[in-house]
Amino acid sequence: MDMIKIAMIGLAAALLAMQVKAGRPEYEIFITMAACLCIFFFLITKLTIVIDAVSQIQEYIRLDSKYVAILLKMIGITYVAEFSSNLCRDAGYGAVAGQIEMFGKLSVLVISMPVLLALLETISQFLS
Repeated sequence: MDMIKIAMIGLAAALLAMQVKAGRPEYEIFITMAACLCIFFFLITKLTIVIDAVSQIQEYIRLDSKYVAILLKMIGITYVAEFSSNLCRDAGYGAVAGQIEMFGKLSVLVISMPVLLALLETISQFLS
């Protein structure tokens, strides 16, 4: 049922933006931003379910909590980077959107380095 709500918000915003674009094109981006923020807040409520599921998995499997925190940070970075780059792209700033995406990818790489180093250390221990 939530998907229908999100689809309706998106369609209503798109139709309203198309109507406004003819008379006052500067307001189109505000309508788009408002719709995106509404959808983003719905998304955040769904992320709490994912966080709870990861916590349950952590109880079943003994995982270091710092790895779970890294995973959640990576998810957050990807969502924020995707959200903001899509807004910039819709506003006509494709170059800025590309830079946001590049920074998001680099941030995920930087955050994942401790996991990669731990994996390499584990492989090294198995080989020796």
